Amino acid sequence: MAARPSARSAKSTKNGTAVAGPLAISSFAEYQAIVERTDERRSRVVSLMGLVGEVGDLHSMMKKLMLQKANPAFRTELREEFGDLLWYLTSLASLYEIPLQEIAKANAEKAESFYTKGGVNNFDGSFPPDERLPRRFVVNFYEKPLERSLYVKVSVNDVVIGDALTDNSHEDDGYRYHDVFHLAYAAVLGWSPVCRALLKCKRKSNVKIDEVEDGARAAIIEEAISILIFNQAEERGWYADPSSIDIGLLKTIRRMGMGLEVEACTAKQWQEAISQGYAAFLELKKSGGGDVAVDLDKQRITYRAPSASKGRRA
Repeated sequence: MAARPSARSAKSTKNGTAVAGPLAISSFAEYQAIVERTDERRSRVVSLMGLVGEVGDLHSMMKKLMLQKANPAFRTELREEFGDLLWYLTSLASLYEIPLQEIAKANAEKAESFYTKGGVNNFDGSFPPDERLPRRFVVNFYEKPLERSLYVKVSVNDVVIGDALTDNSHEDDGYRYHDVFHLAYAAVLGWSPVCRALLKCKRKSNVKIDEVEDGARAAIIEEAISILIFNQAEERGWYADPSSIDIGLLKTIRRMGMGLEVEACTAKQWQEAISQGYAAFLELKKSGGGDVAVDLDKQRITYRAPSASKGRRA
């Protein structure tokens, strides 16, 4: 174990001799101040090497436990190892002038975002009815041949919305159905500038919201997120397993949405939106179309197979 100063307060005992006594620590700031006071070398390299060394000690301890199966002193030794790790970690944080309280708060917020489901987002609840995303609606995807490729028309209540879409690809990868991803974002996140444009429910009564949240830049960001996810879909098993939508991907997605209202959505909600979107996408591609029921209150999209007359590949 790497040697370092111990942090103890002093109190008087018999004969006036100063003896180390236990400290009462009530905050991260108090602990960080003790680490700064007892860090004699104040070197980033030394603290980093000390942290790495303590991780090695912890690894050895756990390995030993697995072999011995029982160790009465294990909890005490483990507490000491955790303490040494914390000391070196705090030393590094201090040398980079980052308060431990700030680190803990940011990490707690990240944990809440990544592991908390969150509630129903209603970003347009205070706007006029015609500027709100409909809470429930059904979208039909109708596929037809086009010379050497296929195209898809999307409609709501038999009214075509947007342009007919092809894959825009050398291969048949099904991206012509990618609007279903935007429907999933609308349902689960309560957010989709693309859907707002298609459904003509932009929030024009507020010029700034219309420009920033519902404008071209926000829609481009949403499309960029969609293609980022799509380009990794096949190697990730088309996201059939939620664990394939990992923290690394979710971090990137959330960074892309920073500064927009979607920033309020949790990573767990993004994970659910991707999962639902790709489940419906695979059904649409397999069947050559169909209906997708969107429910913003239940945060869910549901695929329905096409009838013989509508939305079925010829």
